[in-house]
Amino acid sequence: MNRTGLILVGSLVASLLLIYWVVNHSGYFPYSQNPMQYMPDMHRTPVLKPQRASPLFEDGAASRQPPAGVVARAGLTGANYPYWDVVNAEDVSAFNNPLPATREVVMRGKELYDTHCYICHGATGMGDGPVVPPYPRPPVLVSPKLYEWADSQIYHVITVGQNQMYSYAKQVREQDRWKIVHYVRVLQLAYEPSEEDLEAFEERIR
Repeated sequence: MNRTGLILVGSLVASLLLIYWVVNHSGYFPYSQNPMQYMPDMHRTPVLKPQRASPLFEDGAASRQPPAGVVARAGLTGANYPYWDVVNAEDVSAFNNPLPATREVVMRGKELYDTHCYICHGATGMGDGPVVPPYPRPPVLVSPKLYEWADSQIYHVITVGQNQMYSYAKQVREQDRWKIVHYVRVLQLAYEPSEEDLEAFEERIR
């Protein structure tokens, strides 16, 4: 190999070694040094302090009002529910479901039941869900006791929880909880229906 070839090969080897060193050491910095940021993106975004002026808005205020119609996060979890401290659902004031029992509402209730309730209460409300065997069996939703409960009392258990069941207020919105209550009523009717119950229910969902 002539002199020119040796120089080219040496330069290539040196370049490869340099690239290897850069790649292997680019992420290492002693604790006393800050890592090099090639593309900081939004990591160093200027922060607008509260009650300070801002040139970004026409009114010059850094603190912004929330858009119209925004619901506070606490409002989605039922923070204003008046019975949070009530342990026994039977102590909750009895009132009916505020939602109409339309076919659409009931079917949505079934979807929510299958998502959140089936795993413990089972497909028919018998308390035989797939996770039950190692744990205490949950109440049977089609029992005479729960059949006598008001809609608001079933809603209360979904919202606050009871015994081994924790609150589903964060997982299920308020309106959707009432839809689940409607579907629980369907399970109760399916378990032991009377002719009067069936006629009344058919009339309600027309």
